[in-house]
Amino acid sequence: MYYVQVMNPGYPPPPPPGYGYPPPGYYPPGSLPPPGYGQPPRSSTPKTLGTLSIVFGGIVALLNLVGLLAGKQFGQMMDTTHISKAAFDRYLSDIHGVTMALTGVMFVMSLSLIWIGIGQRGYKRWALKASQWWGLAALVFLLVQLIVNLTVVMPAMDRLLDSIHASAVRGTMGAMMKIGIFTGILFYAPYPLVLITSFRKQANIDVMDQD
Repeated sequence: MYYVQVMNPGYPPPPPPGYGYPPPGYYPPGSLPPPGYGQPPRSSTPKTLGTLSIVFGGIVALLNLVGLLAGKQFGQMMDTTHISKAAFDRYLSDIHGVTMALTGVMFVMSLSLIWIGIGQRGYKRWALKASQWWGLAALVFLLVQLIVNLTVVMPAMDRLLDSIHASAVRGTMGAMMKIGIFTGILFYAPYPLVLITSFRKQANIDVMDQD
């Protein structure tokens, strides 16, 4: 075309590339655009949260299952070099009932989270409310766990620490055990909040449309 223009100055310039073809995304009258054309992209948040729910629920369920099967033997894995056996056995006896109850509830909630996660990944309608109710139940459970720790576990722990004569060892062990109690609650608290807030957003509510 450059040759034609140079050799024949009267010729019009060549048309731009793509001339004569419809612009990208154009559909002539009477034709049907592909499904979803012109609509905002489908939110992938439920599928992402579903994957996290399955993985998180599976890990927590496994850990609590080990705790249920091990029972008091799990506590006996602690280093009791500076603690009398009688005091430690009393500590395990004092907390055994409540810890087994909490572990059992957590195991059941973890299994239910796996099931809800499958529904979240499949954009199931029932998973919308189930996610919010599970998040609320998890927060209530964590509150109950905190109360049990303050009223049962920590007093039993204080009695155990009183049996240790070395003040340095008593202070270090007490700090580590108490930090461990509250760290666990803080670790579990964010995910229920994420589920509650995420499945209250309209963009995520709209895509949960599968039976």
